[in-house]
Amino acid sequence: RKVLCGRVVDFAFTSGDNFQLERWFIALGWRDFFSINVPYYVEIVKEFYSNMSNVSDDCDSLEIKTKVNRTVINFDDKLLGNILGISTVGSKFFETKKWPKDPELVLKDCLRVFYPNENVFGGMAKPTNLLGAEHRLLHHITATHILPTSGGHEKMSYQDLYIIWHVVTGKALNPPHLIMKNMLRETYKVDGALPYGMVITKIISHFGFVIGNEVVSRIDVEDIYNAPSLKRMGWKRVYESAKGNIWLPKEGGRRKRRVEGKG
Repeated sequence: RKVLCGRVVDFAFTSGDNFQLERWFIALGWRDFFSINVPYYVEIVKEFYSNMSNVSDDCDSLEIKTKVNRTVINFDDKLLGNILGISTVGSKFFETKKWPKDPELVLKDCLRVFYPNENVFGGMAKPTNLLGAEHRLLHHITATHILPTSGGHEKMSYQDLYIIWHVVTGKALNPPHLIMKNMLRETYKVDGALPYGMVITKIISHFGFVIGNEVVSRIDVEDIYNAPSLKRMGWKRVYESAKGNIWLPKEGGRRKRRVEGKG
């Protein structure tokens, strides 16, 4: 199975182009998570997942136990948060196919934040090509680093929407818990990619695991979110004297309107 290493955000780029990503992540206590840049080891990742189980007796919390080359590893969300430098305060909601039943969190209101020019409705497809540049980048970061998926990123899941809404509004969320849920979900699959290559390196290092003669892998240039990333997504950078750098969809690019619910 393929291993997904994770991504790195170039905050010098995002701040220089007047994006709020760094400010949002600092406010939530997440910034360090998006600066992790360490080697990862494909065979170790596979062993990490093959021996993984949830050993918590509490249905509201998780405790992962696994073993890598005879080193036993146990962690809950608080320890994982400490290892990764992420806050563990906030919601633990984890569900990709439905919206939470929360009277204070109305689905249409959340959709309007990201689709202000669309006729939003509950069952809409949530296409990412209709998002603004910063929201598009935020969704891509979510779908490759917070809850990585091996598929395409043309549409948002309810979980994606839930996460990015918390980011832009500054509402507390517990990423370590979500990461652990996502890890455990992958153990039930027989195919598909194994996520969190660099995260697993951080975890095993915390437990004193000594890397031997394992084959080393590192992130590629394309795994760093910067100006070329947005260009690959169909955006172009334009300078305006009053605003500085702004990002606009390329002519004939990906923000072409589509009829919802079709295709």
